[in-house]
Amino acid sequence: MKKNLLVLLSLFLLAGCGGKEEKTFSLTAEEKQAYTEAIDGVMEEFYWDYDRASLTFGAATVPENTEENARLFDASNDCEYNLKRKAGQDAVLAEAALLHYNGDGAGTLQCWFTGGSLSGVAYTGGFDKEYYSLKERNPFLADGGFQAYENWTGMSTAFAEGSGEFSPEGICSVGTDANGNTMAVSIQNGAAAVYRYNGGLSRYRNFSYGNGLEATSAAFFSEGDVRLAVLVSSIEENGESDAEKTYSRAERVMLYDENLHVAGEIPLSGELCTAIGAEGSKLYLFIDQNMDVYEKGEEEWSLVASRKLKHPVSQFHAADLDGDGKMEYIMTDGMDLYLYHDTGSSMKKIWSTHLGVENFYGPIISGDLNSDGVREIYACDTTATTIRYVLTEKGLQTENEDIDYGQCIYPCDFDGNGKTDYWLVKDNIDRLGQLYLANMEG
Repeated sequence: MKKNLLVLLSLFLLAGCGGKEEKTFSLTAEEKQAYTEAIDGVMEEFYWDYDRASLTFGAATVPENTEENARLFDASNDCEYNLKRKAGQDAVLAEAALLHYNGDGAGTLQCWFTGGSLSGVAYTGGFDKEYYSLKERNPFLADGGFQAYENWTGMSTAFAEGSGEFSPEGICSVGTDANGNTMAVSIQNGAAAVYRYNGGLSRYRNFSYGNGLEATSAAFFSEGDVRLAVLVSSIEENGESDAEKTYSRAERVMLYDENLHVAGEIPLSGELCTAIGAEGSKLYLFIDQNMDVYEKGEEEWSLVASRKLKHPVSQFHAADLDGDGKMEYIMTDGMDLYLYHDTGSSMKKIWSTHLGVENFYGPIISGDLNSDGVREIYACDTTATTIRYVLTEKGLQTENEDIDYGQCIYPCDFDGNGKTDYWLVKDNIDRLGQLYLANMEG
């Protein structure tokens, strides 16, 4: 009797709860190599990198086809891997730390294998740690709380050719004169060139400084009346070769009144100020990795706040992209583009690219060239070609299908009718351009 009880107990333990022995997961060296090669191929196809030391394999089941899992299936399908067809099947799940080419972390890569073949790819990342397609390179890093997003189907066709001339170097800032005419300032050959629209677009003022001094940045601001601030820097060239480095240091900020007459200056004592920006009556000076805020007191300008950044700034632009009344701050260090919100005590980074190489050249500007109520961002790359960024629910994304190599688009409401016009620089030796004015009916 005792022997029979022992036999029954042994059978019960072997059966476990389900009457089956628990399976163990293992891969052969050949299987691991084949899976790793497939992952390497996907990374190369979609221009990603990953931390190979973090790569793990495990047994998994492809999630069921439910609304809750829709983002995983959509992300994979966007890369032409229909994981939905494998829903509920046994799989091998490979996971690793996904990296941008410059080494910045992007999230966690997931590669799903069924029947020995790659069946699905996606990654989890962004501020919401949700699923993204490998085609979606730069999700939001923080919740921007945007009230509207871009509905981009192409530029409006309701434009007519206007007359005028403008700088091929782009728009640093936009203001108006005492009569309400639009003015735009550009940095050209070490001078601050101001253009004005008055029935046509033409050069209105040119501020140069001589004696080894150059205008390196400029911004219109409002302090009583619209005024202009120009960052003046000294230039020192080491050697005669173009390969030799050129050093510059900021000497002062020149201030001009509503009639563009000299109205004072802010001395900088040779600080390494790389750019100037403005919003309303505030001036922003970018020194090292700080955004210093200046305001006008009863007698002089003074530093009232400083915002810490983790990168220098070579170009700055402030705009309300989605029309919710909150300003977005767009800036670049020449390598990456950044989007911030000001919390009142610090700058919150909402989004950025992750390039880590010289890519952006010249000023940043924004405009609504398809009249959907959301502004697009226009920046120029080092090939003198505009890159257009549009605001989407998953981050800023590029829309460049209608921009040819060497073309630059500079949006601005030149004629003041409330609709965005633009200056188009064509790809030719002289970098000649053409003004396009938006029709009121369009």
